[in-house]
Amino acid sequence: MAGFQQVRIGRHIEFVGDAAQEANVKGDFSCERMCSVDWFDQKALDTTNNYDQTLGGTSDAGALTAGGYSGFTGTTGTGDDEISFLATGLIFDISQSPAIEAKIKIADVSGTIVFFGFSDATSETTPDASMDYAGGTLAAVATDAVGFICDADKVTSTLYCANVNNGGTAAASTTGIVWTDNQSKVLRVSLDSSGNASYFVDGVQVGYKASAVADVPLCAIINYGTRADDGSNTIYVRYLKKWQDIP
Repeated sequence: MAGFQQVRIGRHIEFVGDAAQEANVKGDFSCERMCSVDWFDQKALDTTNNYDQTLGGTSDAGALTAGGYSGFTGTTGTGDDEISFLATGLIFDISQSPAIEAKIKIADVSGTIVFFGFSDATSETTPDASMDYAGGTLAAVATDAVGFICDADKVTSTLYCANVNNGGTAAASTTGIVWTDNQSKVLRVSLDSSGNASYFVDGVQVGYKASAVADVPLCAIINYGTRADDGSNTIYVRYLKKWQDIP
């Protein structure tokens, strides 16, 4: 009879009519996995308890978005190749099959580097990103990292799936996706308990990497900076969603 206790949903649930206006879950909603969403909608960015922020140069900035929008706004400095970081604490472990997702908008793709994913450190020695294509060559400063790279030093607007495992050789594959100016994309990186990574863009799987990272504490991290001496640019992170098993 156990099978009759489950409803399998292949796509999504849409609440309409009265259900869209009133309470639409009766009883105690209980998640099997840890699930949280940070909308970056507080009065100030809490870098004391929730996030570590490292700014790459004197004119780099990171703050909550104002003007009626939720989210985090990262401003790249005028100095070329200076990378800034915003990271959670080291709160993820592959034994719990963690997944993270963010909706990211890049104002000027041809002059910016962005990395989003998991990393084993909340920042690196500036100006190095966790992973990037500085000078057109893939490199990782992080010992373990897995995520997405869009770096004008490689191909102006192409999005890549990348990883480095236990200080080994960094690897990447193209998603074939071209990111255009002021376009938003939903990026998700999911790990299983063996450290295998699945990459999703706008709900579609675009990559898979076996043994992407080792079993070490990981954070969710966003790197951003100026490329091609393009001057100050802006990225927006509208939210950060996090999931993992509860041991």
